[in-house]
Amino acid sequence: MYSKWFFITKPVWNNALSYEKRINKKLFISSLIDWKIEDITIWNEIVFEDFDFENNLISAIWLKNFYKIKWLNKDIYLFDNHNHAFYFWYLAKNNWIIWNNNLLFHIDEHSDMRKPEKLFDKENSQDLKKIFEYTNFELNVWNYIIPALENWIINEVIQIRNEDNLLNYDFKEIKKDIILNLDLDFFEPNLDYIDYNLKKKVILDIAKKAKVITIATSPFFIDQNLAIKKFKNLFFEN
Repeated sequence: MYSKWFFITKPVWNNALSYEKRINKKLFISSLIDWKIEDITIWNEIVFEDFDFENNLISAIWLKNFYKIKWLNKDIYLFDNHNHAFYFWYLAKNNWIIWNNNLLFHIDEHSDMRKPEKLFDKENSQDLKKIFEYTNFELNVWNYIIPALENWIINEVIQIRNEDNLLNYDFKEIKKDIILNLDLDFFEPNLDYIDYNLKKKVILDIAKKAKVITIATSPFFIDQNLAIKKFKNLFFEN
């Protein structure tokens, strides 16, 4: 899956948002490749489009590819819209990196805890094609965590969305495998009042203990050049 880029043209997934009001009726889905820093360039296709609170149309573009990145002998999956995390959690499970009942550390400006209209059928949990279709044609950026809870791939979510959460998280009683689910909109300028070094310390602490790491760049919510800069600083610069 994600071997070739494609477009979603029907009013499903994130493309359903303001579909009737938008002139553009399609969203670009990137292909997945192994990480090469020199390959990272902003692409010119729209990957998320909606109106903001002031009724301005935001046409967000991202990169040509999603990236699988080796970091401390574990996989980081870097992609644009956060619902893709659902597929990569199942990919890790099908590759025996994680199993059921994992603890999800969700570091994000938003909770992403809305419930989708249709939950994923547990009987299809080993069918990556059906997981891929559900991820790309049913889910959106706000509703992909609940299906993972309902299907037991995770059974606890710790939300880190502010300074108090960063200061008060604790590993002492944790005996489950950990998934780190980071949204780089946690570094958008409106959240600069939260100390950057504190954010980085906590993220790397969790990342070092995580079995798999999923990271969204959220083109609608943060400038993508800034998001990539923050990502590189977090994981590849001292």
